[in-house]
Amino acid sequence: MEDGKATLKSKIRVHDKHRLEIKLDFDLDDVEKTSYSVETYFFIPRSLNVGPHNYHKEQFYDSCQRYIRFSTPKISLSRMLDKELEYSPLTRIRKKMQEAMAGDNSTELIESVCYEIKLLGCIVRGELRDNVKLFLEEYETSGFTTLLENSLKAFLSDLENFVKDFYAMRTEMSISVVPVKIKETFAFCDEYVSLSLEEHLSSLAYSMRKSPLLSNNNTVSSLHDRIISIIRKEAEYRRERSYPTVFEKDSANELLIYRRGVLKKFVSAVLFIRTEFSEWEALTQIIFGFAAGVAMLFASVISVYYQNKYTTTSVPFVTALVISYIFKDRIKDWIKFSFSKKLAHWISDRKIDVIDPDTFKSIGVLKEGFTFLKHENLPPDVSRLRNADYLTSVDSEGRPERIFKYKKNIKLKPRSIMRNHARRKGINDIMRFNIARLIQQADDPVAEYRYVDEKNGIVEKASCSRVYHINVIVRYTYVDRDGEEQEYFERHRLVVNKNGIVRMEAVR
Repeated sequence: MEDGKATLKSKIRVHDKHRLEIKLDFDLDDVEKTSYSVETYFFIPRSLNVGPHNYHKEQFYDSCQRYIRFSTPKISLSRMLDKELEYSPLTRIRKKMQEAMAGDNSTELIESVCYEIKLLGCIVRGELRDNVKLFLEEYETSGFTTLLENSLKAFLSDLENFVKDFYAMRTEMSISVVPVKIKETFAFCDEYVSLSLEEHLSSLAYSMRKSPLLSNNNTVSSLHDRIISIIRKEAEYRRERSYPTVFEKDSANELLIYRRGVLKKFVSAVLFIRTEFSEWEALTQIIFGFAAGVAMLFASVISVYYQNKYTTTSVPFVTALVISYIFKDRIKDWIKFSFSKKLAHWISDRKIDVIDPDTFKSIGVLKEGFTFLKHENLPPDVSRLRNADYLTSVDSEGRPERIFKYKKNIKLKPRSIMRNHARRKGINDIMRFNIARLIQQADDPVAEYRYVDEKNGIVEKASCSRVYHINVIVRYTYVDRDGEEQEYFERHRLVVNKNGIVRMEAVR
């Protein structure tokens, strides 16, 4: 969704063999309260035997990973080097380090410096990722234009200047009076930044190497060599520092990948927002209480009626008591199920408090709910989008499906967030859903097929791929910068087999 007025942008991708990722970028404007909601509809082939009888909300939530974090602040490398830029992590680190050198070793100061160091690592990685992605997209769209050449040269110059400045800070951090925690945090960030440089620049150099321009365009060749030089210097630097993240040829490099994950979690922790889960939902508890009351009333009426008619030790009274007890539980469950099903739009399964990691105050609340739906209960827009590729009126009979819906609604307090975090301009809301339980009863991924060879007329045997289509439709609702409620849809088709996700296709 690309719109200047939009506050919500989405991206759906395959994260790995078994997980689908839905990432939302939500911009924070200077308002007291704001909200957005996401409804995700999964259309599961009946042949996978997934339904209300064997797939419950607890299993769905167990298959989900959720992350809510602040968006990485956008500060270019050249701007970060500006000593007059107060909100640059480099500026703040140097200013606070002067206080530490002057003898201030307070816990508050040390934590503040470590915070800025981690934020610096996040910003640098974000700038590398975004710029490399932009260059590659521009090259694929327009080729190696003069504009792209100049942009790449400017970026590499900014990067080399940043590396030079960062090297100076590495020297400053080696002084003996620097607190140990600051030294250790900077060493982790130092290794992380160096690895990020190598990782993203290698992607850029790899794409350039595949280009035919590399061999017949001196400018492209020169830029490629310049990038390779930066990568080699960073690899050599990590080797000199005895950092574990050095690639070794003809090795499994297990430690490198493991260490990279540890560094990423350590540095990016500065962006994550605390969440506290709660099963309590007021309307849900009222419904459950009402169900228990009605069931108890039924049992009490039966008990009083038969107690007045028979003695408490008689067979009829005991029989009536047992029957009322049996029906009491069934009535309670039936009322709970009926109301929950009819009020699924208003009630949620769980409430998650969104907590500011610095002030420990609530900055929002997230509610989520899961339920199975019948085709006739689908919203018209969702039903129309799902049926768009049915060629005939009976086409759906050949592809019977079960449908479940996951709804998430989040309310935020942007003004409260921005009051304590001036550089926080957005929220990343990430959900990863594991499909492993959905494909447990899938058939083998390969099926044999016999056919007659057209050339020799002999019956041959071939191995064919057996796949299933899981359709996913997502409805997003949010308030734009003009204060108007907006809604848009996305549809994707997950092609899966018994081993996991084969591919994902966007359905327009």
